[in-house]
Amino acid sequence: MHTVLQVLVFLLLGFVLGAGYFALLYAEVGQFVRGASARYAIVTHLLRLAVAVLVFWLIAQYGATALLASLAGFTLVLAMLKPLTKP
Repeated sequence: MHTVLQVLVFLLLGFVLGAGYFALLYAEVGQFVRGASARYAIVTHLLRLAVAVLVFWLIAQYGATALLASLAGFTLVLAMLKPLTKP
């Protein structure tokens, strides 16, 4: 039972991380379309990527099950947002 709870917690954590990641990506694209500098786009992209890598590294400290569950949650957000990107 403990493992099932751990998987659900890390699945939710990955879902939240993915939602935040893609929300910030959406905001960044909006800024870039409005004429923000390339330097701003590069810095925000690297910052968003660094935070995601750091969080996944911290999650990996709990083991492969936690990492896979959080990656599944992150991917679930991507799959949910994919239909919104079609023209």
